[in-house]
Amino acid sequence: MPASQDVPADWGYSLTGRLRRAVSPSTVPPAALPNTSRAAVYSPAGCGNIPKILDHSSADLAAYVQIDRDVQVFGQDAPLDAAATGESDERGPNARFALWAVADGPARIANYLDWLNRCGSYQVTNHFLDGTVKNERTVTTEVEALSAGGADAAVAVTRTFTTADGRDPSSTYHVAYYAVRGVLLECTSYLQGADLDLVRQLATRTVQKLRAL
Repeated sequence: MPASQDVPADWGYSLTGRLRRAVSPSTVPPAALPNTSRAAVYSPAGCGNIPKILDHSSADLAAYVQIDRDVQVFGQDAPLDAAATGESDERGPNARFALWAVADGPARIANYLDWLNRCGSYQVTNHFLDGTVKNERTVTTEVEALSAGGADAAVAVTRTFTTADGRDPSSTYHVAYYAVRGVLLECTSYLQGADLDLVRQLATRTVQKLRAL
């Protein structure tokens, strides 16, 4: 994973790892799961069948790196399905690297691409805990790349969330998934320009390091 010296000295950096395998959400008894708001509603309805690559079901988080361009800013607050619903409370320009232990990384990427063929653009309605409508968004995804050197399978996309009422500005994320040697590297960037280029370079170097292990 990228190290603190790989980013500018005035950026924030944090690394989180696990000393043991994590318990995946899909293996936690229902009674143990936290009470969450009413499920999001998708249109077309079939887009609600979220690919595993988006909600990380049956995946163990092995390591996580958070990079913030503004050192006083601390990442985001988001539910597990935020990649599909856009329910992320971003607090500044940032990037995130997550390393997931999965046995089927290439298959997850293939399944995601199949889902995108049907759901490259969709609407999602999110709710408050009491069931009232919180917001309505249009989500569009543009595929940027379908391979990467050193990866068994890869896909890079640009994902844009636009609220229906126009009160909030659109949010654009540059996301890449790399399956390599039994793990899935996820790189999500809420950055632009030279900062985005740096993050992409770090992702490429991380894939190369994983391949060389």
